[in-house]
Amino acid sequence: MAGTIDRRGVGGRPRGEPTTVMRLPLPVANLARRLREGTLRAGDINAFLDVEASGKGSVPLVDGTAACGFPSPADDYLDRPLDFNELLIRNPAATFAVRLASESMTGAGLFPGDIAVIDRSVEPTPGCIVLALLDGEFTVKRYRPRGNVVVLQAENPAYPDIEITGERAFEVWGVITKSIRML
Repeated sequence: MAGTIDRRGVGGRPRGEPTTVMRLPLPVANLARRLREGTLRAGDINAFLDVEASGKGSVPLVDGTAACGFPSPADDYLDRPLDFNELLIRNPAATFAVRLASESMTGAGLFPGDIAVIDRSVEPTPGCIVLALLDGEFTVKRYRPRGNVVVLQAENPAYPDIEITGERAFEVWGVITKSIRML
């Protein structure tokens, strides 16, 4: 028909995928575009996230232990102040934190609402827990290389393991080195 326009594929998105119009700062829009295109790499996050600590904070650390059973008298001595940055972060320039949202890793002691500390400078080794970008979505799983295949293992029997094949976009963004339990 004369005068009709075929709009399938206009805008570079697959037909049927829901979208919304929203105003974003250019750096955020560029990050989202690159994430969608699959061209975002772990090192690129430095340009977007500020991983430097803005200030030091410390709390007193009691020189002693606290029994979880029968109560004992408190010690009167304080050890040097405890700096949480020093306790949780090995490499500040390569470290960031993420709040967990799934129950797939509860068997490893990682629960929804907990905060995972991720170090991008640590090379993943068999059995470590990683933050991975899989087909444009983040996931936290145990890293299990098996020959030419990588399996991302859940630590909850209700969730299946994920076998990484050559057809999938996959990248390890970092290794979880610590976690903070949020009660």
